[in-house]
Amino acid sequence: MKLVKYFLQKRSVTWLLLGLILAGGLFSYVKMGKLEDAPFTIKQALVLTPYPGASPMEVQSQVTDVLEEAIQSMGELYYLKTENRAGLSKITVYVKKETRADEMQQLWDKLRRKVNDVQGKLPAGAGTSIVNDDFGDVLGVFYGLTGENYTYRELEDQAKLIKNELLKVKDVAKVEIYGVQTPTIDVVVSPSVMSRSGITTADIARAFEAQNKVVDAGGIDAGVNRIRIESTGNFYSLDDIRNLTIVSRTGEHFRLNDIAQINESYQTPPSSFMRIGGKPAVGIAISTVPTGNVVDMAEAVKKSIDAFADKMPEGFTITSVYDQGYESDVANQGFIFNLIISVLTVVAILLFFIGFKNGILVGSGLVFSIFATLIVMMAGGIALQRMSLAAIIIAMGMLVDNAIVVSDSALVNMQRGMRKRVAVMRACSSTSLPLLAATVIAILTFLPIYYSPHITGELLSSLVVVIGVSLMFSWVFALTQTPFFIQEFVRRPRPEELKASLFSGKYYDYFRSALRWTIRHKYIAVGVLLVLLVLSAMSFKYIPKVFVPALDKQYFTIDMWLPEGTKIEETDRLTADMADYIGGYGQTEMVSTYVGRTPPRYYLSNVAFGPQSNYAQLLVKGKSSKEARRLQKLLQDSIRLRYPNPLIKVNKFELSPLTEAVIEARFLGPDPAVLDSLTGEAIEIMRRNPKVADARNEWGNMSMMIRPVYDPVKAGALGITKAAMMESVKSLNDGTPVGVYRDEEKKVPVLLKSEAANIDDVSSLGDFAVWNGENSAPLSQVTERIETTWEHPQVRTYNRQLSMAAMCGVKPGHTMAEVHGEIREEIENIPLPPGYTFFWDSQYKDQGEALEAIAKYFPLAFLALIVILVSLFGNFRQPLIILCILPLSLIGVAVGLLLTGFDFGFFPIAGWLGLLGMIIKNVIVLIDEINVQYRSGIDLYTAIIEATVSRTRPVLMAATTTILGMVPLLFDVAFGGMAATIIFGLTFATLLTLFVTPVLCVLFYKVNTPPAP
Repeated sequence: MKLVKYFLQKRSVTWLLLGLILAGGLFSYVKMGKLEDAPFTIKQALVLTPYPGASPMEVQSQVTDVLEEAIQSMGELYYLKTENRAGLSKITVYVKKETRADEMQQLWDKLRRKVNDVQGKLPAGAGTSIVNDDFGDVLGVFYGLTGENYTYRELEDQAKLIKNELLKVKDVAKVEIYGVQTPTIDVVVSPSVMSRSGITTADIARAFEAQNKVVDAGGIDAGVNRIRIESTGNFYSLDDIRNLTIVSRTGEHFRLNDIAQINESYQTPPSSFMRIGGKPAVGIAISTVPTGNVVDMAEAVKKSIDAFADKMPEGFTITSVYDQGYESDVANQGFIFNLIISVLTVVAILLFFIGFKNGILVGSGLVFSIFATLIVMMAGGIALQRMSLAAIIIAMGMLVDNAIVVSDSALVNMQRGMRKRVAVMRACSSTSLPLLAATVIAILTFLPIYYSPHITGELLSSLVVVIGVSLMFSWVFALTQTPFFIQEFVRRPRPEELKASLFSGKYYDYFRSALRWTIRHKYIAVGVLLVLLVLSAMSFKYIPKVFVPALDKQYFTIDMWLPEGTKIEETDRLTADMADYIGGYGQTEMVSTYVGRTPPRYYLSNVAFGPQSNYAQLLVKGKSSKEARRLQKLLQDSIRLRYPNPLIKVNKFELSPLTEAVIEARFLGPDPAVLDSLTGEAIEIMRRNPKVADARNEWGNMSMMIRPVYDPVKAGALGITKAAMMESVKSLNDGTPVGVYRDEEKKVPVLLKSEAANIDDVSSLGDFAVWNGENSAPLSQVTERIETTWEHPQVRTYNRQLSMAAMCGVKPGHTMAEVHGEIREEIENIPLPPGYTFFWDSQYKDQGEALEAIAKYFPLAFLALIVILVSLFGNFRQPLIILCILPLSLIGVAVGLLLTGFDFGFFPIAGWLGLLGMIIKNVIVLIDEINVQYRSGIDLYTAIIEATVSRTRPVLMAATTTILGMVPLLFDVAFGGMAATIIFGLTFATLLTLFVTPVLCVLFYKVNTPPAP
């Protein structure tokens, strides 16, 4: 207690430190980073490898399996998922959740080395593997550039100018351009001309290579100078290409323009499209440096873009698609408002209970605790975001607990006639250790969340740290600032103001009578509580289970999948029509569409799809969050009725990453046909459940394929090789690469294409002429047959095993847990052939891992809790009393969730863990007071009664401040369930503290109960 005495004596030092804390807190609030949501690390990387011309099965066996074998040797690997499509291998590498964020970059470097080491083992024709480890980066400021009557080339050029300007803005880390169409130079020839001229594809490619190659021409010595000679003749325009001389194998010379048409065009088929309001667009996505303030960066970017827009040519328009800075500012302002309301509520309650002066005295400790916490947050790099601000609100009531106990004890001591300094010192010395133990235990209850390696643990880590820091500060200020303010501002009662009996009066007498009645009927009371506990446990099956809540935003997304094999132009047409339909609703402010693949990750929990020609995503912005919710509800059914063919998912924004499907029953084994049969059985079971939506096979529908079967005899007689045949066929639409045209810094592919022909079926394809530079012949004459067949457009694997999943969603009004529980047993009973396995993937797997991660450190936290309690009380009986009370808190939690209608999930679980800390804190202080009175010579029964009566006011004050301080969070979509858990749980727990704790003390110590008067 020397420290307390020092602060009481050194008034100037105390005032200085308190002033510095206030100033430091204000400075920290202004300067600290501001985000929309707590950051978390996406522990995934993509490995992409092209293998042009290969089927999905060939990609899987010849490329993907080779890469997986190398990657699997990494000790940090958790599991691998792959998606193999024609000509492309896509491996998603998931690392162990225990891997720390600061270890990730080193791990990705290791992954690159593993992938690079096996490049020589890949088949000829496979491209170089690309390891994409930054696809989890958030480019939270997203703009779209449109232009009336401008080409994609012009849009791209303008976007690059904007990018160069934005890279100069403070705190901008990276700028990505999305939706750019790959430019090409098309050399369109007639097969008959190619045959007559004797020119082959290789002749044209050789001419391009010789003409366009950068050659060092050396230099000449001119006296004392060395003059460089620059080589010329490179392609600088289309005319240069047109004038290119081609030499056939017979030695004839041709000007390219005489045998072909040369045009500027774009790659076919396109890889992606972006539109805003139906207009072609190019996206510009900007990320913030890790230590930057996204609000300030977004504002600076907006100013830069506004300034640049004034200089853009007429017809260009740049539109804000998503502004993380604005969203962060709105979210923070809402929480700051709730924080202010909570502070005022807490102070108002204190004023009601203990008067104006004492209320301000205790409430000031709350302010100092918050300001000191802000200083630590800034020093520790914790930004102001949804989690850290919610932590302050959650801790609000707990922050005044310590000050309430110390001030109440000091005031009671003064009422007993002690001098002010003695009363204060006695209050601090008698409560410091119990309050410290209670505060540490309250922090320990959050320990399993903080150390959870799951993404939810990382998401809530800042919440746990802020609660822990603020609670420790509340204990420090309760023993320093609170005694100092009592000394400075609270007047010691005059002798005539001293009360003969401190805890007397009508309400105290009522409470004593109720407490004595409860103790006399202790067995009935315990029996009723046990029945209520059983009923509350049973009632949880009626509470919807949603693991992570959705967010209240004015945005939502719609994912759409057309049947596999749909060309991207058709997907774009239908998506544009869908955007027009959604734009017709009055609640809609803007619709942007992304065809072929998802846009850059502008929000952390967004999931990536593509490249897929049959996929599209629509980002819908409502006029407000309320209007967006209404529109989303309207579209859930209406959009499916209007567009019955595609698979459509209407998604809310959530705190954790979305999954491709809500429920996935995954089968693994060697034979795709057997997997298809097993998956089909599971899909049928899903479809029989009326609550299931969109039951489907993960591999999608079979798609049509044309297979020209090369005839070496007939084709060999004409000198047409298989490669020449396939190059000719490719020139029909995609084009055969023959060279590169350097357009400033861009390398534009030059593609050889055949003249347009109406080829849309096997018969017309058979009439298409293929050539080799000497001969040409219809395709049907160099093949055995041209057959039409079906194939899986994608092949998926899980840890190097073929993997196929039955997937489904759930209809509105139902939850994953509810539907999964109904279909689980029947699907798990599907007989599996030898060599085949099954597990539940997606949300079920993720939620199980999250709960397992919490449970991993729960025994450690529980053991630390037991050690502290036994050390504090010096026996086992009183800690056991506390542990018996904890499960009873579930009664209030169940009632609260049932009454409010909130879902039970990870956030309510976190709230319940915090609630346990609050209950333990109150019970510790009460039992400690019982011990103090019992040691003073009072019989145990009277000590139990009087200690409980004496703790009534501080317990009620602490509970009421916490409960009402949490009310603003009840209206937050994300934290409403957590708030309801704490509000109703603590309300019931207060009754447990004041009635059940005395009852259990009487039972455990076998106290004789006097008869009723």
